[in-house]
Amino acid sequence: MAFYLLSFHGALVGFTGQRLHPLCPTMGTSRTTAPVALDMQHNTLTPGGAFVRAQPLGTAAHTRPLVALRAGNAYLSSRSPTQFDVVPLCATWEHFLLISPESADLLRTLLRSTWHDGQTFVGQPTCTGHELRLGPHTWPVEQLQAEIRADTLTLWTHAAPRRVALRVCPSRALENLIENVTDLLEIGAFRHALSPWATVDDVHEQVLKLSITPSAIAPCIGLAQLCCQFGQGELGAQFAAYAQSFAQIADLVWLQALIALRLHDHERAADLLALALRERYPRHDFSDTLPALLTRLRQGEDALLLIPDMLYEHDLPGFDERFDTLLVPMRLAASNGPDIRQIYAMLFENAYQRLNTTKDLRLLETEARLNGLSWWTETAMGHTSWLAGLMAEADAHYAIARRLALQEGAMPAPDNTGIFSWLGAQECRQLASRAVPDRTGVSRWEWQFGRAEVPPALCLVFACDSAHFHHLPGLILSLLQAYRQDRSCGPVQLCIGIANPNAEQLAFLRTIADWLELYATSLRLSFGHGPAAEQDTALEPALRYLILPDIVARFRCPVLTGDCAGYFPANTATLLRTLKNTASYGFDLPLFDQNGRQHSGTPWSIGTDTAYFGEPERLPAIAAFMSDYLNTVYTPRSMAHTAMDRCALAQMLRHFILPRWNELSIRFLNEGPDILVMPAGSIASSAMLVSQADVLHDLAVHTPRRPAKLPPPNA
Repeated sequence: MAFYLLSFHGALVGFTGQRLHPLCPTMGTSRTTAPVALDMQHNTLTPGGAFVRAQPLGTAAHTRPLVALRAGNAYLSSRSPTQFDVVPLCATWEHFLLISPESADLLRTLLRSTWHDGQTFVGQPTCTGHELRLGPHTWPVEQLQAEIRADTLTLWTHAAPRRVALRVCPSRALENLIENVTDLLEIGAFRHALSPWATVDDVHEQVLKLSITPSAIAPCIGLAQLCCQFGQGELGAQFAAYAQSFAQIADLVWLQALIALRLHDHERAADLLALALRERYPRHDFSDTLPALLTRLRQGEDALLLIPDMLYEHDLPGFDERFDTLLVPMRLAASNGPDIRQIYAMLFENAYQRLNTTKDLRLLETEARLNGLSWWTETAMGHTSWLAGLMAEADAHYAIARRLALQEGAMPAPDNTGIFSWLGAQECRQLASRAVPDRTGVSRWEWQFGRAEVPPALCLVFACDSAHFHHLPGLILSLLQAYRQDRSCGPVQLCIGIANPNAEQLAFLRTIADWLELYATSLRLSFGHGPAAEQDTALEPALRYLILPDIVARFRCPVLTGDCAGYFPANTATLLRTLKNTASYGFDLPLFDQNGRQHSGTPWSIGTDTAYFGEPERLPAIAAFMSDYLNTVYTPRSMAHTAMDRCALAQMLRHFILPRWNELSIRFLNEGPDILVMPAGSIASSAMLVSQADVLHDLAVHTPRRPAKLPPPNA
């Protein structure tokens, strides 16, 4: 029987053109190159037997079939792994192991591939020291026994009978998946317009990564998502299942549940969801909420969308957020309840904000195709149209969005609540031509105007309801302190409006106003008060604009509006003087460029902490417009109009400022030093420490003392 000779470094003894050399076991033979074989019966080598012979190695031959190749007093040495040498001694490097052709074929099969041991990737085996090493396993090469079935190769030896089942990588299953993807790529099945999150190049990249490193799980997960996003859900499910077979991760079960949901296999989605939750949170009890969700899911609702909120309520971390792209856009089930539609709308709003939709409309197009007309799509279309300069189209989209949202009783994300308060350009133009009823009741407030010998050079306008009156002492005290240091800004009227005040609050304001008239030279306080139609958080931010008509009718000067929660810095006079001398108007416009062009956000993405109106002759029209606007959109007892103040300011900007932008000097109040500082975090809480008593104490300290009466001359 013939045997091949295996060197210490795992190479066969090869023969090419009368030359002995190391021959890799994975290399095939040819007419010119062949492995040297030893005929044990006749102890002859073929080829090469004419000048070299095999010599058994003494006692070692009784345990392992080792030989040396000798010619005279010289031995063939494999000290170098890449070439043979001739040495005068016979040591380890000069030992060659006899292996059968079957063992050589097995060695070739093992060395040609990479392998998984169960779920663990162990890579490619190595052969050194006449032993095969793979992962934690080591076998004598000549003792290896093998059984091959499909992709599985089982190894053992008689000395170590425990069998090790190896799976070739890439397996036939993975090769079939890759082949399916490449076939779909060739026929153009991955159409660009289907997915807002990916391109065909992303598929190319993941296939390339997988072809180079078939043991990697990440490309399989990526392809699972990409296939779903491009409408190849079945193939995506197969990639996800393949990845999960090697990585028992709960997130991959969640991924399969999402894919099943997209394929409208709600029964399977429910089973996978239950499994994912058991594996991810084995000790947590979801019995209070999960059974009802699973029932809804099995009945055809997309209740899987409610799981993130359920986990949040249980104070648990969610599943991998990278898979959220499979949720939007997605065709919704017709049986979905309002809560599911609300969650989906929120996910869509978040997705829209992450995309540059002015250039990429795939999200909007795909969502409209999948789910038809919806308030969230119309809202996004309104934003996109607005930023593209298509104002009339934007107005139409917002009107439809408002109607659909009100029909559903939906509540958009805070950034989108402006759809409830947005009036189109035509509606805004009609405000001046009709009488607008006072729904808020602010026009009927009582006013106590501060008297001054000199007309004011500036009005500072603030308003709040009685619940937030505690902000005013800090605001007033900061202004008093600033004006003691510098009065160069000229006479100032501080105008404050209070909704539903109590007697103590009114008494405090009267005390301040009286003291200023007696002792201050350039600062006066005017305040108005009265009931509001409803005391709600939606109305309060708009109060500062609703009181403007009364103020501009009394004082003909520039106006600065602000938030009561702020405070004035020490150099307020300098800042206000600079503002008056250099700007026609000032607004907080973080999303606008210097040309008045908005580049992102919504029409009502305007800061309202401060606003400056520097053209007194135009203020009556501006004040009337904003008051009429707010009274038109305000609905008592509705919590939807949280952006009504920003919508009014945005439309005022649209109708009064933007047409004259190049003629005016517009100050961006979000740039440069703050005229009104808005505290945040712990600073905000410390600002509340300023009380009415603190202000009254400050006034007492700065009240001029009357000189003592001199005694009579003869006393």
